[in-house]
Amino acid sequence: MKRNIQKRRFRVLAAAMAVILQFTGANCAVAKSDDLQANPVPAIGQNAKEQKAFDPAKKGPRVLFVGNSITLHGPRPQIGWTNNWGMAASARDKDYVHLLQKKIAAVRPDAQCCLLQVANTFERAFFKKDWSCESNFKWAREFKPDVIVFFFGANVPKTYDAGTMTPAPARTFGEALDAFRTCLDPEGRALVLFSQGFYIRPKLDAEKETVAKRRGDVFVNMEDIRARKDTHGRFNHPGDLGMNLIAERFWQHIEQRIRK
Repeated sequence: MKRNIQKRRFRVLAAAMAVILQFTGANCAVAKSDDLQANPVPAIGQNAKEQKAFDPAKKGPRVLFVGNSITLHGPRPQIGWTNNWGMAASARDKDYVHLLQKKIAAVRPDAQCCLLQVANTFERAFFKKDWSCESNFKWAREFKPDVIVFFFGANVPKTYDAGTMTPAPARTFGEALDAFRTCLDPEGRALVLFSQGFYIRPKLDAEKETVAKRRGDVFVNMEDIRARKDTHGRFNHPGDLGMNLIAERFWQHIEQRIRK
């Protein structure tokens, strides 16, 4: 009897450890070189609050960053992340958004920047029949951005890429992205960047590029940055070097508009 009780206790303990490792094991070290495309961070619970406060009276340029956990991830101790900035920069001022904000402020102190985190509201939802931009992004439209940086895609289910999504998507990623762009910039006055994601998703990148070309927007190539091992940090997200290179790449495209 005593031996059976000990066996049961061992099984319970082993099961508990398996659950703990499921949440922490992939996140405690830099990703292995053969696993640079793994995204171990779930889309659910990425964000506590978006940074959407702005002053309508200010006349400086307005920049909107649209992204996922790389742009902003709220504290989630369950996976070992206790910060509230772009994953996985080592400090707030080292994620790509804050690096860009610093560059922007140096040129235009009157500029305003806002963040729109879309892991749940776009990446995991665009394919649903009842999804619409108007129901999710009204405040961002009211921001009336002069520059929009679209930088996301990692949380789109891979069944979409494979064409095996069930039920079939109500719209393509590209169609949703095009509608999103119109929603945020209905007058077509903003400088819009559609960036390749940090993870290699050829189907998504191709649809982004198609929308960018059709709308006369900028398609940002990230091939050289995302392929490097040294740009990948904790959680297989960009570390400080990756964040810096991403910020520099975006700055190349927006600097002229900001200065104007």
